[in-house]
Amino acid sequence: MHVRYDKLWSLMKSNKMKKSELASAAQLSQYTMTKLNQDRIVSMDVMVRLCKVFHCDIGDVMEIIED
Repeated sequence: MHVRYDKLWSLMKSNKMKKSELASAAQLSQYTMTKLNQDRIVSMDVMVRLCKVFHCDIGDVMEIIED
């Protein structure tokens, strides 16, 4: 099982937001941004902060892929 954040990148694109702006708005470290870019699992706290930025649910920013 792994995760994919394609929905997050689509949300950013539709809101004309750069990755640096997202990191600032959600108070994400460069390390966390790297994990997101590499489709690695991040903490629930990070997911909640992302959802707050876009006023959405977790399923709107990520998807779980079964192997």
